[in-house]
Amino acid sequence: MTHRVRARGLLAGAAAAVTVLSAALVSMPSAQAAAATCQVQYQVTNDWGSGATTNLIITNTSTTPVNGWTLAWTFPGNQVVGDIWNATKTQSGANVTATNVSYSAGIPANGGTVSFGFNVTYSGSNPAPTAFTLNGAACGDPTPGPSGTPTSTPSPNPTSPSPTPSPTGTAPAGNLALNRPTTASSNESTSLSSNLAVDGNGATRWSSLYTDPQWIQVDLGATYPIAQVNLRWEAAYGKAYQLQTSTDGTTWTPVYSTTTGDGGLDALTVTGSGRYVRMSGTARGTAWGYSLYEFEVYAVKPPTPPGPNCGQDPADPQANSKVRNLICYLKTHQYVSGQTDLPDADKVQQLTGRYPAIVAFDFMEYTKGSIQTQQVIDWAKSRKGIVAFQWHWYCPHGGNYSAPCDFQPDLNNPSSQLYKDIDLVVGELKKMGDAGVPVLFRPLHEANNNYMWWTKKGQSAYQQLWRLIYQRAQLAGAHNIVWVFNGMASGQGSSLASWYPGDAYVDLVTSDYFQSWSDFDTTKAVSGSKTTGVAETFSPLNPNSDAPWPYFVVWASRDWTGSGKDVAGLWKTAMANPKTISIDQLPDMSAW
Repeated sequence: MTHRVRARGLLAGAAAAVTVLSAALVSMPSAQAAAATCQVQYQVTNDWGSGATTNLIITNTSTTPVNGWTLAWTFPGNQVVGDIWNATKTQSGANVTATNVSYSAGIPANGGTVSFGFNVTYSGSNPAPTAFTLNGAACGDPTPGPSGTPTSTPSPNPTSPSPTPSPTGTAPAGNLALNRPTTASSNESTSLSSNLAVDGNGATRWSSLYTDPQWIQVDLGATYPIAQVNLRWEAAYGKAYQLQTSTDGTTWTPVYSTTTGDGGLDALTVTGSGRYVRMSGTARGTAWGYSLYEFEVYAVKPPTPPGPNCGQDPADPQANSKVRNLICYLKTHQYVSGQTDLPDADKVQQLTGRYPAIVAFDFMEYTKGSIQTQQVIDWAKSRKGIVAFQWHWYCPHGGNYSAPCDFQPDLNNPSSQLYKDIDLVVGELKKMGDAGVPVLFRPLHEANNNYMWWTKKGQSAYQQLWRLIYQRAQLAGAHNIVWVFNGMASGQGSSLASWYPGDAYVDLVTSDYFQSWSDFDTTKAVSGSKTTGVAETFSPLNPNSDAPWPYFVVWASRDWTGSGKDVAGLWKTAMANPKTISIDQLPDMSAW
């Protein structure tokens, strides 16, 4: 069955980078390989220009099982290992060791394997290590398998291919389309040519002419099994298209088809094989052409970042383990308490003796030069609480967040102030991610209240802008975001559901101000299987009488007195209830 992961497989991202999935198999000198009893595959599965995700596979080629292991290597560049899974690590300068955890200690004899992975940050380049030792003994050549790059360069002409026999052995990992020959039905210009869709650079793209139909195809150089195709759309996307494979560039077999594409990242699980892979579009999603930042093809599905399985995949298929754990924590808990602003969180503790589990910050002044990212990181690491961010976004054309703001003409203009604002905020989110901090990010909040500038052009424009923000975050490699959609469950002229950007772009569906049972039911109906919450309210929930929302965040204390409620007294009632979750009851998120 074809499985479409759309952010749960989606696009989007920020200027800095895009996913570059490739595999580097480390080779050792033949004299060393002859005596080696282990092999190592070093696979870079996601590279965004300043950091990367890497998967390592250790193969035990000896006749003796391994029980407990330490793998050591030296980075040839300035890489620094951050998050690591299925192992623990130490690093001194360029020298790194990875040691098994309890459940990964055993490596069976005669070809048994174990794998682990990690993220690195770096500047400049990200070269692979060239030598490994396992428990002090040198490892040899990796298990042979076909390379994604053939020894001869095939013709890019789709009508006169040079058929290549199917390779034997293990299917190669990594992006088989990276830097391979491409052809397309049209190129909008020489600066938007088809080869830019396979160059691994998130800042470049292919774009077709503004007509239907259009296609782009890549020559992999050999016939491979095809397990996944990633289409990283620019704002101009395909609404109706097929993925097709071919062994000769002439006869094509469909392996995926949709008429409801909505842009972003289409991470598509398929079953097929071929030397050529084509995206054949029949209906555009915008007035522009078809435009792809990257067209990626995999014989082996890229590894999913580690994390729990609670029945909800994150919108971002590359979301890190902290995001996955946070989503699952909120999905499986109720009445997780929150307060906007640090001084007000302190005030709650002074009133009740307990500190809220969530503190919400605001990106409002970021585009004006007032940046508090490091303060947030320091708070998260010292308090070990959950970070949330809303964004009272000043209109990029001037004026505050409630100003009239004609943002639609900017949606395809990366040099516009709108793009610059998005990329600035996304860059700060990524800094938090690099520091190990997941963020509940609530952009374009209060969707259906017709007050904020991002709501004044209606649902379609709102949804397009939301997807653009998501897209820029993806391209920047900001995979620490929990995407929080927000509006009003009741009391508005349009429904919450009519503004929803789509499952592929949202992790949590939340309502503001209201916390009644009917609002809970309305929000649940929009969210489906996703988690809900009260993202902004004037008073805390009472577990004895209010609906079982997973979490709530109380608005700033300067408005407590104007809410018409005894908010201080309600906080005392809420925190006196053992069902209300405060910061001291949270798990250790640093271990996520």
